[in-house]
Amino acid sequence: MSPSPSEIVLVPRGEAGHFLPAALGWLGKRISVTAHPGAAKHVLCLPVLDFVRLGFPDLNGRLDLLEPGDAENLRSGRAALLLDLSNEGPGLHAPTFEALHRNLEGLGIPRERVVLVTQNRLLRLDYERLYGEGLRFWTFEFFPLQVALWLDAEAGPRLFPQHPLDRVGYAPLARDTGAARFLCQNAALRWHRVLLYRWFQLNGLDRDGLISFHGIGADNPKAGGIDVFHAPPEIAAAFGPLLADVGSWIPRQARRIDTPPPGGDMVLTLDTRAYAASDLTIISETDFFELGVERITEKSLKAAAMGVPFVTVGAPRAVALLSELGFHSFGGLIDHHYDVIADPIERLPQVFRSITAAWDACRRDRAAQDPPEPGTARGPRPRYRDADAAR
Repeated sequence: MSPSPSEIVLVPRGEAGHFLPAALGWLGKRISVTAHPGAAKHVLCLPVLDFVRLGFPDLNGRLDLLEPGDAENLRSGRAALLLDLSNEGPGLHAPTFEALHRNLEGLGIPRERVVLVTQNRLLRLDYERLYGEGLRFWTFEFFPLQVALWLDAEAGPRLFPQHPLDRVGYAPLARDTGAARFLCQNAALRWHRVLLYRWFQLNGLDRDGLISFHGIGADNPKAGGIDVFHAPPEIAAAFGPLLADVGSWIPRQARRIDTPPPGGDMVLTLDTRAYAASDLTIISETDFFELGVERITEKSLKAAAMGVPFVTVGAPRAVALLSELGFHSFGGLIDHHYDVIADPIERLPQVFRSITAAWDACRRDRAAQDPPEPGTARGPRPRYRDADAAR
């Protein structure tokens, strides 16, 4: 039986990293998944998993995952090629794109038959500014979809097999249920997280919050992302006092508020108890110093979905994206002016000022933290998730 005109015939290539069939089904698209499309027009899907792999000589930049006949179908217009990078949102890296262009040209595949799936809303604009017409782009809201599935017990199919809000055996606050009032979770080692952690220490805020910071020890599998002892020149010049004598204060062992796997996973689960115990969330996003990135990840969406006021240590327009998705940004309590500052060197001090002001306001006005009665105007410090927290 041939597929209906409205049905997408999706042809996965490679063995790992495929979730678009489930995601497209959840979005209401009629799809048929097959390894052998025959004469039908179809979409080939290559999981990229990591953006830089497109420029690696291994597997010809992932294109060697195509099977005999695929390139001919792409050349003839019978097929399109999805490069599934929907789990990432990188900025434009010219050497990677130029390697991809060469690999496509070597196979005779027209660029206009290739769609790169990404979270980054700016990638298409930057690509077209540099190369003109060529690859096509699909901005895919991976994390809003993922978190929506968490929050909806009836939804399906899921991107991952976990149950919604499955917290069996999970007790992140067991060791610290005292006066901690704000939440800041950090995992993979990145420069803005190192600077934020030290800023907490120097300003005494490390005593006021539930702070996770995995540091540079062997128990952090993502500790090799940066060399904390050799900062990039622009970061060293701007934030030298924060980085001074880094070897004396950077943790060698992960300081976690979540339990180690399999009991807890900061990415694939939602820690409702930690948010409920907090009056303020300081969101340590994935992207900060990377230019040309506009996206949010599950870190922002978790805090917004829980209805806790937040300051975002992230890329420009991270707060604006949450507002566009319909979440409350708590503008009456939090000064989010940093959200429009493009230069990360200029943005980070403004983020620090917003954290200071928000935390001072939280401590001054403890009575205002209670949620309003249904049908009444929201007070200056809405705390918990209610009907107005995700308008």
